[in-house]
Amino acid sequence: MMKKYGLAGKDNKKVKLNRLEVTGNICGEYTEYTISQDYKNTTGENIEGVYSFPIPTTSLITGIEVNLGGRNLKAVVESRDGVLTTLKESKEEGINTLTLEQKDDEYFTVTIGNILPNEKVNLKITYMDQLTYEDDTLTLYIPSVVDPVYYTEDDEEEETEDVDFYLSLLVESYSRMDFKSPSHKIKVEREDDTLSKVTVSKEQTLDHDFILRLRETKSQVAAGMAYSYFEDEEEKAILMLKLTPVLPDIPVEYTTNYSFILDTSVSMEGFKLEEAKNAVLIALRSLDEGDKFNLIAYNEEVYKFSAGGKVKFTKENLAAATEWVEGLTTREGDSTFDALKDAIREAEEDGEENTIFLFTDDNVENEDEVLEYVRSNVGINRIFPIGMDTEVNSYFINKLAEVGNGRPEFIDEGERIDDIILRQFNRIHNPQLDVTGINFGDMVVEKTYPGTITYLYDREPFTIFALVNGYIEGSIDIHGVVDDVDYTMHIDLDKLEIEENSKLIKKVWARKRIESLVEKERSARGVEAEQIKEEILRLSKENSIISSETSFIMMETIEDPVLGIGLHKIVPVDMDETTMKNLARGYFLDEAAYSFDANIREKMASTGLTHKEAKNAIRYDRDNLLRVLAKNQQADGSFLNLGEETPEEILETTLRALLAFLVGSETTSIYLNNVSKALRYIIRTLIEEEKLITERNYMLFRVAYDLAEKKNLMKERIRDVQKSLVSQVSDLKYKESLEEVGALVTSATPTQKKFITAGTLNISKSSVENAHEIFERDIKSNITNIANIALAKAL
Repeated sequence: MMKKYGLAGKDNKKVKLNRLEVTGNICGEYTEYTISQDYKNTTGENIEGVYSFPIPTTSLITGIEVNLGGRNLKAVVESRDGVLTTLKESKEEGINTLTLEQKDDEYFTVTIGNILPNEKVNLKITYMDQLTYEDDTLTLYIPSVVDPVYYTEDDEEEETEDVDFYLSLLVESYSRMDFKSPSHKIKVEREDDTLSKVTVSKEQTLDHDFILRLRETKSQVAAGMAYSYFEDEEEKAILMLKLTPVLPDIPVEYTTNYSFILDTSVSMEGFKLEEAKNAVLIALRSLDEGDKFNLIAYNEEVYKFSAGGKVKFTKENLAAATEWVEGLTTREGDSTFDALKDAIREAEEDGEENTIFLFTDDNVENEDEVLEYVRSNVGINRIFPIGMDTEVNSYFINKLAEVGNGRPEFIDEGERIDDIILRQFNRIHNPQLDVTGINFGDMVVEKTYPGTITYLYDREPFTIFALVNGYIEGSIDIHGVVDDVDYTMHIDLDKLEIEENSKLIKKVWARKRIESLVEKERSARGVEAEQIKEEILRLSKENSIISSETSFIMMETIEDPVLGIGLHKIVPVDMDETTMKNLARGYFLDEAAYSFDANIREKMASTGLTHKEAKNAIRYDRDNLLRVLAKNQQADGSFLNLGEETPEEILETTLRALLAFLVGSETTSIYLNNVSKALRYIIRTLIEEEKLITERNYMLFRVAYDLAEKKNLMKERIRDVQKSLVSQVSDLKYKESLEEVGALVTSATPTQKKFITAGTLNISKSSVENAHEIFERDIKSNITNIANIALAKAL
């Protein structure tokens, strides 16, 4: 059963829930909401109250408040060292404390003290989170509350009563949004295009997760929001600017030489090596015609896939490289330095730019020597180091990326690295704006987040925060270069509908700053590291945002009947350091674990599974099925079952796999290269094998082509090749029937295209039966079955 909110006694007797209220606001893609619950002890006896609550991985708690028997307890953010000291002193003096425990990945409990018979309790918990973003749609998930099962004084279970329920969310958006909820009936009241109120009628309740979807009615290249306030009698503002650049369609010259270095020392045993292998297999299938690559593994020695240097990306070399990677095992020893030297020397011999990916979890003993070597020899090459768990030497990983002109990534157990690799290759293979400068016009900008902006990627959403002294007005020019051609993005702020006065923007700004400082802290030492810690502490306390340097204590307010004032006293919260750390572990969704956690949250919401069960269940979800397909794409872009050799068989399997990527409503932009290569393969096959241009094949191709266009997964060179196919079709003797098929598909709605796909490929619900059995067989022989399951789950 999915973890939910709820108050109970230590003997698990439920306390009667009378009223449930959810209020909050959504600002752009960020949200802060409060769940307020009124309970009454109807058990007829004293109970020790235990409140249970989940914390989704991307969330942070920004408030906890308990009202019990005239006592008011409210969470206050203080320094972690101070909290630990206070807790130690309280235990020595025998002062009562509250206890907060972590039960599993996302589930926490807190004891709130003795609840007398018929006594009422109010609990409020406030979260800050980021909405998931897929296919122009933002999604908010609010976990459910325990089913209200009540007990009488005779310990007999009463019938469930209706709970007084109220939900209200104020939505401040960049542009007009359409609202839908698959879980509850909602009412939407609009003040204007950017300000709306969403409510849920009282006859409903939160016995299942609340899901709200917000879809942009029209995509925008630039949109903005601002929060204005006064500080020291001076007007200030925080600008939140969302950019989705549509870069010019310039032929991109990208790096075509790759080195993949895998640490195979004993410490990589288990998930770390498996994830690293998966990442490399996905990366290899993101290569294209003309690319060259080599693979390097190391433990006590260095091993190369090709001792003679890089090999061309061909069907034969891909198959051999896949077998080589899958056969890697761990051994004692560490030769990180030697492996990096080999990759850099090989790049020097090639005389061309080289992109190096390093997957490791090791602490490097001679790190200064390694970093100095890389700094002196990296040249025009780029190094992307990926730390395979949280205990990895983050200082070394960050510094290696810095001196290697790359970008670091970190991944924990249970998180997915596939998406990082796919996204990185999309960036390498597609237009990007190399930012040379940002001109904020007449605005006085004190700070920005990110502090430095190096790249903007084609059609990839990017958010800039700016702390402005004074008014937000005028325009912003982002100057840069797209493939050696000067390019400027001009944003006229006066023409944007900028929604103001959302306090949430200030909290988002603070949380982003804290995240940035935590990353900076990874590569800082000495005085600089201490200064960063002090700044994190200041931002956390000022904005009530828990962080790596802070934790909660409870402040109790008691009204003095004589003096008529509130007296305050500290009530320590007893929790171990691991729980403190996990309370502060939330990250926004541009982190490595985003897509994996988003999938888990959606699975939990739709099935009621626990976090752990959902992690296992998503193995058979569309998202994972698509990764399996991507990992098994051939060098020429085709998909095939082991043993298939004829053009007819391979074309059929490729059409099914390609459509599996495209028919769903989710965003599949990370599969841009996989889709492009599959389309190119299909077009070339149809041109070369004219007999395969049947009405059925041509219709399926046109469905795939149109869906790829709709999802912005189309490259200009694919359009050029497609023109040759259209020209060839016009010369065939049965061109009229083919052109009718093409016209039919073009005029069909997205839903009709799905029906066409399902009917033509005979896909139904039965296709997903016994899906788990597929993974017990040889994957390479079941690509068609995996594609069918992925199609069925979307259709």
